Amino acid sequence: MVQVKNSKNRLEQLQYFEPGKVDARPEDTEPPIAGRKNLVIGVEERNTGSFSVGAAFSSVEQLYGFAEVTQGNFDLFNPPNFTGGGQKFRLRVQLGTVLQDYTLTFEEPWFLGRKLRFISEAYHHEADYLSLENIYFESRTGFTIGLEKALFERELRGDYLRGGIYYTLEDVGIRLNSGFHGETALPGPGTGGPSGTGGDLTGGSGNPAEPNVPQSILNEVGHNLLSRGRGTLSLDTRGGGLLPNKGQHTELSGEIVSSVLGGDKDYYRFRLSTGWYFRGALPGHVIELIGQVGTAGGLGSQDVPFYDRYYLGGLYDLRGFHYRSVSPREPGFNEPIGGDTFYFLSAEYSIPIFEQDKEKGIGVRLAFFYDAGEVYTQSWASPFSSTTSFGDNYGIGLRLNLPIGPLRLDYGIPISHDSFNGSSGRFQFGVGYTRAF
Repeated sequence: MVQVKNSKNRLEQLQYFEPGKVDARPEDTEPPIAGRKNLVIGVEERNTGSFSVGAAFSSVEQLYGFAEVTQGNFDLFNPPNFTGGGQKFRLRVQLGTVLQDYTLTFEEPWFLGRKLRFISEAYHHEADYLSLENIYFESRTGFTIGLEKALFERELRGDYLRGGIYYTLEDVGIRLNSGFHGETALPGPGTGGPSGTGGDLTGGSGNPAEPNVPQSILNEVGHNLLSRGRGTLSLDTRGGGLLPNKGQHTELSGEIVSSVLGGDKDYYRFRLSTGWYFRGALPGHVIELIGQVGTAGGLGSQDVPFYDRYYLGGLYDLRGFHYRSVSPREPGFNEPIGGDTFYFLSAEYSIPIFEQDKEKGIGVRLAFFYDAGEVYTQSWASPFSSTTSFGDNYGIGLRLNLPIGPLRLDYGIPISHDSFNGSSGRFQFGVGYTRAF
């Protein structure tokens, strides 16, 4: 029956059939064979293509609108309908007050006639919300190709353990916003000085203006081509739907950015993330425990650029702090520049307030949580190293399962913080019952 359950779960995860309408029952063979059964499957098909338009808001990306076209049963080689091949196609556009995202994704789950998942994605992202002081604007344009495969399937009795290899080539652009500059001599008013500098920053003396941007950011102004090779290993045994109540999800990833592969930078990054889920003291209660650790370092004489360092703070980790505000700084600046090592721990206990059956799906949950984390300047720093970038918080939250999808609202209150962060509480608002790694 374990194998029967796995077969049913795999069919449901294809998303070709209506939720709850996959029936799997063993029946005797004709004529009967000792130790063998026929597995009879009954399904109710669903539409696999969709077009959606809407608007969303979060405490990180703020307000944005989106349009998305998806086809879960795509066939690249079957024009003009392009359906029936089991491939995945997705085109998404997001336009907002502080972001622009364009993403085109194609997946082939049975590549070269094998149980091998081929992934390709082309994208262009623009973000004007990453800087705490609104110093810079970041853009990323590139493409990714990758292969994923289930590992040791027989031993685990399911597709829980997966490995993946990926290659990404992307252009990263950093542009200073109006009013920010490095150390430079600037002409006086009306002489065609740089836009947004506010005229003569030298006071007419001709001496260089003092920079008002951290050097780590100034070093990356302009465009750089990054050539990334990445590998992942993940184990996922979660169960319970939108809000897992058992099992765990653990992922180990490592990547190398190398000029040998055609890029401009040389560095590495490693990250380990794990989430564990348990049933609580009473029916419907859920315990969520999350741990993360990561480190990065330059290769040769290079350093990790600030936009690929680690930061904490915001909706996805330290919920009592501003987005990416827990981080090392350069002396004399309030702007975070990221660190090469981080640690993060979180515990959350949620209880149901109002829940309908799975067919209707509407529900409200109350959550209590504690988060703690720290970011270090150096690579491979131990959790006992001295740091000024430590923060922890406690808080309360709501989990709303609505017809438009799951939403989460958290209010975190800092306990420990550095001199760059205050003790005032902060609201965090976003989509989803659980936090993505």
